[in-house]
Amino acid sequence: MNNRHLFASLTLTACLIGCGKKTTTTTETEGNPPAATQPQAASSNQAKPDPVYRVAPPVDQKKAAIQNSFWAVNQHLDLGGSLYLYLSTEQVLAKLDGYLDAISALADAAGQQVGEGERQQIAMAMDMGRTAYEQVGVRDISGFGMSSFALEKDLKRNMMVLHHYPERKNGLLWKMMGAQSHDQQILKMLPADTVVAIHADLDVVTGFDWMRKFITDTAPPEVVAEFAKGLAQMNQAIKFEDLLRSTGGEMGFFVTLNDAKQVPIPLPPEAPQGLELAIAEPGLALMVKVKDDQLMKLITAQLQNPELAEMLKQSEEGGVTLHTLTLPELPVLIDLSPTLMKAGDYIILTTSLKLAKDILAVREGKTEGLAGTAEFKRLAGDMDLKGNQFHFMSSRLGKEFAKVTKLGMTAAEAQAKGEGPAEQKILEMIKEFSGLDVETAKASSQLSVLRVSTEGIVMESHSSGDALGAAPLVVIGVTGIAASMVLPALAKAKAKANAMKSANNAKQLGLGLIVHTQDNDGRLPTADKWCDAILRDVGTPVFVSPQDPASSLPIKVGQKVSSYAFNTALSGKNLNEVNPGTVIVFETDLGWNGSGGLKEALEFLEFFDGHAIAVGTADGAVRTVSSPDELRRIDYSLMQ
Repeated sequence: MNNRHLFASLTLTACLIGCGKKTTTTTETEGNPPAATQPQAASSNQAKPDPVYRVAPPVDQKKAAIQNSFWAVNQHLDLGGSLYLYLSTEQVLAKLDGYLDAISALADAAGQQVGEGERQQIAMAMDMGRTAYEQVGVRDISGFGMSSFALEKDLKRNMMVLHHYPERKNGLLWKMMGAQSHDQQILKMLPADTVVAIHADLDVVTGFDWMRKFITDTAPPEVVAEFAKGLAQMNQAIKFEDLLRSTGGEMGFFVTLNDAKQVPIPLPPEAPQGLELAIAEPGLALMVKVKDDQLMKLITAQLQNPELAEMLKQSEEGGVTLHTLTLPELPVLIDLSPTLMKAGDYIILTTSLKLAKDILAVREGKTEGLAGTAEFKRLAGDMDLKGNQFHFMSSRLGKEFAKVTKLGMTAAEAQAKGEGPAEQKILEMIKEFSGLDVETAKASSQLSVLRVSTEGIVMESHSSGDALGAAPLVVIGVTGIAASMVLPALAKAKAKANAMKSANNAKQLGLGLIVHTQDNDGRLPTADKWCDAILRDVGTPVFVSPQDPASSLPIKVGQKVSSYAFNTALSGKNLNEVNPGTVIVFETDLGWNGSGGLKEALEFLEFFDGHAIAVGTADGAVRTVSSPDELRRIDYSLMQ
């Protein structure tokens, strides 16, 4: 072989090898898995990732003995990232079928042990459950997959796949989520200050028809009759089914935050002094797609109600009629002027007239809207935005939430300082549990599109920041706010529990004094030795109140501590001479063998700053007293 032939052979071999490394995705056929495609970078001006391939088998890949959805699922997933998961669900669901059969058998066996009515109820419940399981579409799922791949630093593509075979497409789950991917019209209406948006295909007509048939086929006759009666009444009142069928199979909502207007939020009286909270003014819009004007006409007719008509104002904006309700002023300075309009095929309800006008401005192309923001463009990259569901979350949401978070943690810390070591320890445990710092937690953003195909569902999501989205800030926020509420509650609960324990101690001491009289000719001990007299009968712990600050201090060997005093007026008295309602012991700080009267009890109650103290009477009863007047009303016939 001459050099030219050798060179040509080597060149051809290199080309063949090179072509084998990168192939285009093909449609899956039996026994021929699809080839791989390399994930693309988010945009042309971004650095390309290292070569990472969608799953592709070796040329000599053998056919598995048991076929599954592996290649169909994994043609949508990325290798080389931080997450890769595939699960064949067919065997799992087969086992679930077996479990359902076993449960049905157990239900039948149980039915033999009860009356006919109960047996029919059990059988009906099992039938309804199995029918729902068969019809919803869960058992059609043949595979599940997930992957997460870094498109660039701090930007990930996350994929999720629910696969079913093309012939298994009649489940309610697949029918209600739309049939074909389409342009997201909501993107042409979202203002630039949108922080959350969720819009989805949702075939409510199909869902309602399924529910009606399900109830008719599986429910007892009386339930079917009641359902039919209620439906007939709604049809007569508002033509319910006609209205339902006039909807266009899409609905959603979005939230805006207006940074230009900071709204001060009033805090509860118990909040620590000096704390302030102001948030960007929020706005909310609800959207539903319709096929005609039926629903809009019904709503506007209801607005003509005399109670509402006086507050209703109409205006025009770009050929669209705006119906706005003027409401009384609120304690919080938020623009609340609910506005209803029909823009194109969508009925939209907003929390303010301004938000309605902002939507129309984006729709008419007067402002760029969310799709023109730098954050959205970075998230979208080269993502195909056509789909059946659209989800968006801005990093601004997390940053705004951090204000509330920080306030909650600050309040909790302030409250913990005023409490005991136990409350402070609880706060430290909460902070340690969250494991996150409000100041350093990074807010995240996310854009997701869900697409329905003949083989299931694929969701593509691009996210920045923490992989869990806003979870870190949410965790901190919830724990901070919870702590600010829980700590005072814990303090109150602890105080109540301690008061109850103190009352129980006083009761035991009173009974101990009564027992003492039985062995001492009916006489009570002298006031200067009453603790010593009953110590053996009642034991040391009951002398110490959990409300006594000294109770948390270590007690030295041989040290005697008492948080209760004896009524000096009863010293050495015969119990038969004492009015049963007379105070015999009361909670105070006079120490071991301490005694006194109303004066000492009042002084301690005042010192105790409104907390309840335990008071025991000569009949063995006990009560908790929190006010001086209440203390004075107790029978002190033999009390100094």
